[in-house]
Amino acid sequence: MVSMTVIAKVWPETRSEFFDAMRSLQKERLAEPGIRGSQMYEYREEPNRFIIIDDWETDEDLQRHLSKESFRILLGALRALCDEAEIKYDPLRGRKFRRINGLTRLKQDTVT
Repeated sequence: MVSMTVIAKVWPETRSEFFDAMRSLQKERLAEPGIRGSQMYEYREEPNRFIIIDDWETDEDLQRHLSKESFRILLGALRALCDEAEIKYDPLRGRKFRRINGLTRLKQDTVT
């Protein structure tokens, strides 16, 4: 398994647009073959700083995603809506779920 992690600090005035874009892109990713899950969190102590974690079955599945138009849209949204953004790739090698302190998991129905 491999993960893709996006860490983004969003400008307050683009917060709503960021949520709309990430929600739409997440729906597309969850329909792709090889994705195991996608979660979005907000740092409790840093409003407007978010982390998105996607878990993929294989590196090939992730690489296929990286070649899609939806990934290019993600990059464009990060450039346009964020003060800072970083994308990391990490092979999980069977690691189990770990608690991430200081974050609040965002659910679709709680995003405003």
